[in-house]
Amino acid sequence: MEKTKFAHIVAADCKYLPELTALLNSLDYVGNKFDLHLVGIHLPEEFSKQFDKLDYNVIYHNIEEKEIEESRGISEVTCRKRYYYASKYGHGYQAVNVLDADIIFTRNPWQFFEIAAKTGFILGVSKEQNKVYDEENHKADGKWIIPKGYYNRVDICNCPLFLDIRIWGKALEKSWDIFLNHDFKAPDMDALAICLIEAGAENKTILLPNVAWLGTNEKLLKPYIRVTTDRGLLKSEFGEPIFSYHGHYYHKKWRETQLDNRHRCAEGYLGCSFNTDNMAVGAMEVLYSYFKKMLDYKIKIEHKDWRHTT
Repeated sequence: MEKTKFAHIVAADCKYLPELTALLNSLDYVGNKFDLHLVGIHLPEEFSKQFDKLDYNVIYHNIEEKEIEESRGISEVTCRKRYYYASKYGHGYQAVNVLDADIIFTRNPWQFFEIAAKTGFILGVSKEQNKVYDEENHKADGKWIIPKGYYNRVDICNCPLFLDIRIWGKALEKSWDIFLNHDFKAPDMDALAICLIEAGAENKTILLPNVAWLGTNEKLLKPYIRVTTDRGLLKSEFGEPIFSYHGHYYHKKWRETQLDNRHRCAEGYLGCSFNTDNMAVGAMEVLYSYFKKMLDYKIKIEHKDWRHTT
C-alpha cells in the first residue's frame, strides 16, 4: 500500500490497551486518513486483527522479547525508543506526529502536519515549568551536550510532536543513543529536548497550548478553563478548541485522583471548593464520556483490568 503524506507513530504494550483502543478509534472518528505506525508489545491478536475496521492504515511493528531485553525493558521501548522508531519509520513521509498511547483526539490535526512539512518547524506542546539543564544526569559520558545551565524557553512535552524527520530525525535517534550507549540517565523528555536543542531547535519550535492538546495538571477540570462542548466538539470554557487530551480515563482510581487534586488546588488557591468541585465533576464526565465512546467505537476489546495482564 502506498504511503500517505504524513504519519502518526505510537508505541504501547498491552497494559495500555484500553487507552490505545480509544486513540485508534478516535483518529478514525475525527476523519484521519494518514498512516499510523504502531510499535506494539504483547498486544493480543484479537485486537490487531481489527485494524481493517479503521478508515486509515495501521502498520504494526511487533517487538520481540530479545529487543525488549536489549532496550532495557518495556518502558524504555515505549517511552524513549519511540523517538528512534519515529525516525526509522518516518522516512518517506513529509512529517510525522509522535504520540503517547493514552491520548484521545477530538479534532483532526491535519493542518499541523502541513505546517511542520512546509516550514521545517517543530510543533510541540508547552509545559508549565521549563527545564534548566544543570544536573549530572544531563551529561552523556560525563560531558555536557549543550552548555550547563541552559534554560529551555521552548520546553515541550513529549507528545503530540509534529516534525519533519528529514530535518530532525538524527536528533530523535541521538536521544535514544545517548541513553543506550552513553550513560545518559535523565528522563526521556530531557533527552529529546537536549538533542533537539543541539540540532538547532531553539528558534525552530512552535509551542502549542497545553489545554488544547494534553490538558495536564487537571487543566480541563479548572474553573474558566474546564472542558465544555459546542455542537458535539470539545473546547475549553474560554473558547480554546481542544484537539486532543491525555490521561488514564479507563481507570476509576486515576479519575478520582484528578478530582482530588482539583479539590486540594481549589482549597489552596481560593480557600473554597464546593462550586469548583461540582464544576470539575461535570468536566470529568464530559471527558470520560467521550473516552468511553471512543473505546467502543470500531475496534472493540474486553473491558477488564489490562494493567495487570501478563
